[in-house]
Amino acid sequence: MYHSKVLLLLLILLVFNSCTSKRTPPEHAFYYWKSDYDLIYDMYPSGDPQDSLRRALDVSHVYLHLFDVDWSENLSMPIPKAEFRGAYEVRQFVSGGYTPVVFITNRTFERMADSSCAQLAQRVADKINKLNSEIQYTTDTAVTKEIKEPEIQIDCDWTAGTRDKYFHFLREIRQLFPGYTLSATIRLYPYKYPDKTGVPPVDRGMLMCYNLGNIKDAGTINSVFDINTLKQYLSGKDYPLSLDIAFPVFGWYAWFRGNEFKGIVHDGPEFIEDTSSFVALDKQRYRIRTDTVLGENYYRAGDILRMEYPDTATLQTAIRLVEEKIPDYQRIAFYHWHQSSIRTYEKVIKTAFAGR
Repeated sequence: MYHSKVLLLLLILLVFNSCTSKRTPPEHAFYYWKSDYDLIYDMYPSGDPQDSLRRALDVSHVYLHLFDVDWSENLSMPIPKAEFRGAYEVRQFVSGGYTPVVFITNRTFERMADSSCAQLAQRVADKINKLNSEIQYTTDTAVTKEIKEPEIQIDCDWTAGTRDKYFHFLREIRQLFPGYTLSATIRLYPYKYPDKTGVPPVDRGMLMCYNLGNIKDAGTINSVFDINTLKQYLSGKDYPLSLDIAFPVFGWYAWFRGNEFKGIVHDGPEFIEDTSSFVALDKQRYRIRTDTVLGENYYRAGDILRMEYPDTATLQTAIRLVEEKIPDYQRIAFYHWHQSSIRTYEKVIKTAFAGR
């Protein structure tokens, strides 16, 4: 009887501990995707307001876009583009920890030979190391910040046709950064169909829960974010790679003339509030009233602007859905860092960071 009671007590304690134990809280992250950093100490002598906002939001990690790689038709080779130029200025902002991110276009792997993957990896690694050294070291101080768990992230919208060369490139990069975590962005199509597109040979993936539709299709509801489309992609099996999760806090307007896509208009949600220029057709589509010039664009009467900013309530619902599907994520990130967007989505961001 005594032993039975002891056994029962141990079982109760095990159940209690399993119910009350909590995993390590996920890190709060943002993508920084600008080509420079606005350091404005002169206007705010008490400190950098961007860094103050980062701390107020409890952002502990930054995914810092360093440069792009794209194929040059003139040179018949991949070349770097959109290099980040604010290495010194961004140091304080990323002092909590950062991951260098390199975006590589899919057409780069379409054009280049498989035999060039090792050379491309070496060139990318050299440029990452150069920019990293500029961020982590300065000439006026001997103090440097050691990144405890260094990581490199590669961002590429690869396809079934380019996966062999892309995965070859990733294996080469891994060898060039021993001791680093290698991560890759995962779009929703390869997430749902890993048998078709393959699983990249990396340590972790970042599931990008945005850019869900074809922006050039006049029938698309919202190419940046649509929860019904997201649900369709989440209906598959568990992905065979550890994942973190990223959500959009950005948007734009898709501009159409008839059914012809004219381009992206990078203006804020307040852009369509000018009722003298626009008439609302529904919650997302606005028609130009008369021929007019707004900003740098010339619009004709009848042109349509489709607003593609995520709805805040819907975005919050989507975050909960993804968290249920991928409960073991270690970071939750938002794309991308922009003060006006943060003000628009501040409640969603704080709610997500409060988390579990």
